[in-house]
Amino acid sequence: MKIIVSEPLPLSADEAFYLIRDDMPSLVPYLYDIERIEVVERTEEGDTIRLVNMWYGDMAKIPRAVRKFIKRELVTWKDYATWTTHDRCSRWRLEPSIGVGVFECAGSTTLTEDGDTCLLEMDINLEIYPEKVPGVPKLLARRFRPQIEAVIEKQVSPNLRNLALSVRRYVEAKG
Repeated sequence: MKIIVSEPLPLSADEAFYLIRDDMPSLVPYLYDIERIEVVERTEEGDTIRLVNMWYGDMAKIPRAVRKFIKRELVTWKDYATWTTHDRCSRWRLEPSIGVGVFECAGSTTLTEDGDTCLLEMDINLEIYPEKVPGVPKLLARRFRPQIEAVIEKQVSPNLRNLALSVRRYVEAKG
């Protein structure tokens, strides 16, 4: 699945870039279905910063019909991002905590200025493979494929799509 986002933000491109790169955990109250984000690792080399963030989805948002198949680890993932200051860009990939191959998600995030407007632009590729969910028999995976895909897609995709909305809410809350 290809996801393209291009949304205006109420900040300068530099302000938005540093907020998203350096203070992502402060956006958690404004993100869809995310319980918390932890910075696991940060390394700096010139204008390049590499981050590893651990994202924890909100278990309460999982539909009851598939809840018994969904473990906490399935809605927890690492975000490996390389941010470059000169172009205000991040190239990243997400890795599930368990079930290697349950989904593949990679993309880029760029903050640009168009006159007085800052644009958050994201180019995302997301592929979901519910038959690889640990502990789910293949027959059930086929039967529940749509529900399992929906859970994973609801945990990953809306947060990627709603990053701009989350930044706007954060800015409004900060006054």
